Amino acid sequence: MTEPDPLLSRAASFLRAAPEPGWDAISDSVLAAVRATPQHGWPLHAAPIPGDTAPGSIHVSDHVLRAILARELRRRFLCRPTAITFIFDDRDDRLLRGVHLDITGSYGTELRALGDHIRATVADIVHEVLGSSDTAGENRPIDVTFTDVVTGDPLRSTEN
Repeated sequence: MTEPDPLLSRAASFLRAAPEPGWDAISDSVLAAVRATPQHGWPLHAAPIPGDTAPGSIHVSDHVLRAILARELRRRFLCRPTAITFIFDDRDDRLLRGVHLDITGSYGTELRALGDHIRATVADIVHEVLGSSDTAGENRPIDVTFTDVVTGDPLRSTEN
């Protein structure tokens, strides 16, 4: 078997790494269209309201919780949530065990303090929406990752 031509290998690597021509101009609209595509929700088990004796159970769609979290984080803080991912229980995939957030922050913001405020806010909102149906519900890990920092308001930034 002959060795591949190094020049052809370099050219192939370059072509694989090069973006599609014009992608930069349309990437935001393509990504927005994909995100707007209807998706099935995942039911999250919510704790019954204390004192409620009615039979049955309450579930909240993961889309609803994600939308509430994103809206409140954008409203309260100078940041843009770019992804909100939920971690489910291995034994019962309707029980929320944790939340991971990817956040775009603003240059000059104390990111450690912002992360602490975001974690506290997310914990409060999740508890308000889902309640606590078990002991682990009070200790859900909330991971915040700053994936980008932009100048000015991350919601209005054109750097992304």
